[in-house]
Amino acid sequence: MKIESNQYVPILKWRQGEYQALTRLNESVKDHIVPLIVVPPIEFDFEERVAKKTAQDHIEPFSKRFSDKWGRHTLIELHTSLDSETMDNGLSVVSHIFTELRKEDLLVVPVCGFSSSNILLNEIKKIVAIDNKGICIRVRLEELMNPSFNSSVDNLMTKLLIKHTDIDLVLDIGKPQSFTPYNIFSKAIISAVKKINQLNDFRSFIFSATSLNLSEIRKPGGEVTRHEWLLYQQLIKDINDLRTPSFGDYTIDTPEFLKQDMRMIKPAGKIVYTGDDVWFITKGTAYRDNPAQMKDLCKIIVQSSHYCGPAFSHGDERINDTMNGTANTGNLSTWKQVGVNHHLTKVVNQLSIFHGSQI
Repeated sequence: MKIESNQYVPILKWRQGEYQALTRLNESVKDHIVPLIVVPPIEFDFEERVAKKTAQDHIEPFSKRFSDKWGRHTLIELHTSLDSETMDNGLSVVSHIFTELRKEDLLVVPVCGFSSSNILLNEIKKIVAIDNKGICIRVRLEELMNPSFNSSVDNLMTKLLIKHTDIDLVLDIGKPQSFTPYNIFSKAIISAVKKINQLNDFRSFIFSATSLNLSEIRKPGGEVTRHEWLLYQQLIKDINDLRTPSFGDYTIDTPEFLKQDMRMIKPAGKIVYTGDDVWFITKGTAYRDNPAQMKDLCKIIVQSSHYCGPAFSHGDERINDTMNGTANTGNLSTWKQVGVNHHLTKVVNQLSIFHGSQI
């Protein structure tokens, strides 16, 4: 199924805060989202110096949870560390996931890239042959700029026995050092896009990026410019007769999966709240030492010019209820869910206005 230019393609790590954010979206918002979900690596036990789970234990809950929490059109990618992992029955992780989701007849598409291992590509070839739902190719900006880009696409199509019309092409520029000036960056991207063979024949075309770096945010927080959203608007302005890409981002997260020994870290209480062109971030002290601080952080959000009101999304309602004491202060996952849920709703509304469509 084609992803339309007014649909939103957030890149989401499949963790509790993220999938709870998805499931709690309004139905009208869900209809405008096709997430690219990344299955996370197996967590590391820093005390025992081994993986916390086997591949079987790590992956087994995914299919049912995905079906229960989302179950809609989705692009699914494995973290590279899972490419060669197998389940107890000998199936590869990716084959197990798509075998289970096939039973529910869900519209899910496997994701690969130019650097994907032959192990993964061989498994995806089998999946494509059975499901006939094509693939998603996720490419980096430097790969797009490489003169071998078109031959790399051709090689993947040959290997997987697919056509351009079977491919959702995601241009993911990640987290560049600088987005500005937007007009210069936009023209550089468009110049490279013009060299893509048969661009209009790809099933879908998506642009994605992020500019959020939460590690740079200090107490009490502040505003961070949403450069990817502003660059996307510039791209659409400059693109003229080229194909209009859909928009994607990393919501309120970063592309990397960080290995962190939580025994040594005390994460701060914070709320990342998406405004029109900025993230408005309120940050306090170590959450575990003072969960009650979330009431004050919620109050700062509600009293700001960025707040959309409790009816806007489930996340907005939770912020209001925690401020008023009718909901508890949750946990760190709660506030990730709140921020992601609001962000998804905000971006869908912005895209609807920008592209002149209806939610």
